[in-house]
Amino acid sequence: MHAEKVIITLFAKDRPGIVQALSDIVLQHKGNWLESSLTRLCGQFTGIVHIEVPAQQKQDLLKSFTEMADHGIHISVQTDEGIESEEGSVDAVQIMVEANDRPGIVEEIATALAAKKINVDHMDTEVESASMAGYQLFRAHLFLALPQGLDEAELEATLQQVSDDVMLSVVED
Repeated sequence: MHAEKVIITLFAKDRPGIVQALSDIVLQHKGNWLESSLTRLCGQFTGIVHIEVPAQQKQDLLKSFTEMADHGIHISVQTDEGIESEEGSVDAVQIMVEANDRPGIVEEIATALAAKKINVDHMDTEVESASMAGYQLFRAHLFLALPQGLDEAELEATLQQVSDDVMLSVVED
């Protein structure tokens, strides 16, 4: 039996039962939920899910995903043709970045990382009041894939060039 891979992204107003509805459809079509990243933010629920499904079930699965829009769950699909395998040797690193908040801080960090071919695998950000200082503090928790030959010291130097107020700490496992 030939299986095909499907990656979906989903978006809905948050409410209980979204993951259950999605997982029910995958199971009904004999699919296998391989990996996912799902989150709730600002009253919305969004995510990406990697699924494997028997080839003969694929079209029915995709039709069921389309029908979820009637229930306020919007799904976009990427099939085998657009799915790339992950190859090559990279070093994974987890970092915390703090800086004074300002418009453009995420773009500044992203530009510095992209210039060194550093891939962002996962990023969580927040802005909060710096206690007793009276200004906003930007924080980012990033999981990065460093290209071969780039070490943590060069990563630190790259991010220090963004601004003199950037503080970086590497999170040890």
